[in-house]
Amino acid sequence: MVPGYPRGLTKKDIPYEAQIIRVADEYDAIVSKRQYKSHIGISDTLKILIENTKPGQGINKSSALSIVAKNAKMGKNNPAIVRILLKVVIEDIEYEIFLTQGYVGELKEELKRLKQVEKYKIAMDKAKTEKNKNYYLEGMKVLLKNDETPENFQSTYEEYQKAYETRKAIIENLYHEIKIIKKLKV
Repeated sequence: MVPGYPRGLTKKDIPYEAQIIRVADEYDAIVSKRQYKSHIGISDTLKILIENTKPGQGINKSSALSIVAKNAKMGKNNPAIVRILLKVVIEDIEYEIFLTQGYVGELKEELKRLKQVEKYKIAMDKAKTEKNKNYYLEGMKVLLKNDETPENFQSTYEEYQKAYETRKAIIENLYHEIKIIKKLKV
């Protein structure tokens, strides 16, 4: 691939917009999961793009990235654009964390609600009189939603708990990615 293809333009003659598109396209091509290549994480992708700002630097990644490696030898990416990309990626990750934290908050409330249902269930099972059993059963019914029943709420609780733990791990990983990205130098 020749710089400024198809007209052979040099770096200074390539329109700034085209340089932006190039970096964005390269980022997308590397970070996206494809059936013919393994997934490369966001921070590793940004490291590759940073390496591509430096002339004479080769990259030994997978064969699916051979074009990127060739471009790295020519210093194809504009460092200013890559710096802006780093900021955009951090903002995007922070937004994803914000949204995921909102969902985690909702899951936490649902878990709290179902924990209360469980307390009513335990009290109902321990109740001696039919009147008390019905009292706790009605309390459970007030707290149950949609297709939840006194018999199946526990499985819903387990699903919410699993989703909660998964999302908490995602948030932790995203914070880790941000920490790595903030240390990168272009």
